[in-house]
Amino acid sequence: MAFSSSLLFQFVFLSAVALLFKRYRDRRAANPQGLPYPPGPKSIPIFGNYFQVPKVAPWETYEQWGKQYGEIVHMENLGEHTIIINSAKVANDLLEKRSNKYSDRPPLLMLNMMGWDFDLGFIGYGPRWREHRRLFHQEFRQDRAQYYRPTTMLKAHELARRTLEKPNEFLNHIRHFAGANILAIVYDYQVADSGDYYVGLVEKATAMMAESQLPGASAVDYFPILKYLPGTKSYAKEGLRLTTEMCDYPFNYVKSRMSAGVGSECMASKLLERLQASGSVKPEDEDTIRCVAGAAYAAGADPIVAALGVFFVAMVLHPEAQKKAQEEIDRVIGDDRLPTFDDRASLPYVEALYREVLRWRPALPLSISHATTEEDVYEGYFIPKGTTVLMNLWAIHRDERTYPEATKFKPERYQNPDGTVKDEYPVSSFGGGRRICPGRHFADTGMWAVIALTLAAFNISKSKDEMPGRYGDGMISHALPFKYHMSVRSETYARLIQETAAEKN
Repeated sequence: MAFSSSLLFQFVFLSAVALLFKRYRDRRAANPQGLPYPPGPKSIPIFGNYFQVPKVAPWETYEQWGKQYGEIVHMENLGEHTIIINSAKVANDLLEKRSNKYSDRPPLLMLNMMGWDFDLGFIGYGPRWREHRRLFHQEFRQDRAQYYRPTTMLKAHELARRTLEKPNEFLNHIRHFAGANILAIVYDYQVADSGDYYVGLVEKATAMMAESQLPGASAVDYFPILKYLPGTKSYAKEGLRLTTEMCDYPFNYVKSRMSAGVGSECMASKLLERLQASGSVKPEDEDTIRCVAGAAYAAGADPIVAALGVFFVAMVLHPEAQKKAQEEIDRVIGDDRLPTFDDRASLPYVEALYREVLRWRPALPLSISHATTEEDVYEGYFIPKGTTVLMNLWAIHRDERTYPEATKFKPERYQNPDGTVKDEYPVSSFGGGRRICPGRHFADTGMWAVIALTLAAFNISKSKDEMPGRYGDGMISHALPFKYHMSVRSETYARLIQETAAEKN
């Protein structure tokens, strides 16, 4: 056994060296005109900048590189080109104006081994992506997202009830809300009040996915030969099990209910009904619906949890913003009812606070990587075909030219002098170009509902023992647990929460 393991190691090592040498040679041949790459940190032969990429909060290092080298930064990882976009101007120039060249995804072998090639967010640019996006858009475009508002508000009221009962578990309540909301909308599945299997399943699957995308976490993406190593195979197998269950179990739940004649208005059943009505039901068409529903399930929970966690941290650290939002709610709505979506336009400061939450600490600091489908030249710099493109939302949202005092939490930056909402900011927190998050309208309604209800009914304050502000380092960056105080604002709000939760149920 020791002998065979030694041979395997030697084979993998020599294959890796050969691959690195080939990439290095190909890199020199891919730019025959000898145009410069965008500026960036000095690299070393063969390995490039691999050892300079930090394993913790890489977006912060990329921001510093942007200040040193410019708005667009080039680096190399083991022969693979990467450019980092650190400004709204470059993001607009490349991802929007040249979206035909910048809408692919880089090949992510580990994610594919874990089964994530089903997901619209990771599918390469082409006919399959267009078909998945078409089906997704049918149910989550802006006008259709309005249809799901009653369900979302119901789940937000359930969150308020759970918070009233157990105020010290708000971060857990956020996770429950996000899972309950997306499962109801996609599959018409009503989650258990605690310990629901499907809520836990999507948390485990997406956490493993995000973990695999940390810098340096997945060497197999650079050295495909490593996929044969026992540790890699074991890790990918567990990821594949979770991903398969996440897609199959709730989808089969919908199909079994449809076979039993149980009507439903959920996303999966409506797509299946349209397919059946077309008169041409092929296994591959049904599988596409399974994948699209699974992508909505996966994307509709974790990023929302992360963003609402940022809201919670912001309210603990900035009680003055919390108080100002509560004063607006009291003035506009009063204390005889809770906010609804109809109130949104009448609450400009709450809207500004919500937008500042998304800017201040983006849930996906580097968005999801784009890739070029052909070579390009931008401002005299050469960008090869197949280059990975990182949209550094962390840096873009901290650009002092656009956001003065960018590190501060200031909802007022999203308001005009007359108090109305300012809509002039250039970059969406949901990504950019043709790969902008297709579920952004759904996510927007869910986050606003939770923020408005929480501000109306509860006070959030810091604990003397601990200050929040620590975050995880995954592709989706979550606020780490911390101590805090949370209490209902009045007995009137306690009664309203209990009454509305009972009424909606």
